[in-house]
Amino acid sequence: MSKKIRELYNYMIQTTKGTDTVSKEINEKIMELTEEEKKNMDWKEYEKYRDKLFLIASIAEEGGFVKGFQYASILMMEALSGADETD
Repeated sequence: MSKKIRELYNYMIQTTKGTDTVSKEINEKIMELTEEEKKNMDWKEYEKYRDKLFLIASIAEEGGFVKGFQYASILMMEALSGADETD
């Protein structure tokens, strides 16, 4: 199941090409947070550092998508089965 969710995530990323609100916010935040390093590092060193942060953010975003999708699916199954109708 995780493989299919990751395929869906990758399709979504390719379709939006990073233009969705969340991706834009992440990119802007990384650029904002690395402003000091940009001033204190030579350009090549800064690019490597920044690229690693973008990679880490990308990995975390994909993991969050997968987990969120799985949890949403569980909630949907519970809602449709009528489980815990006391809420």
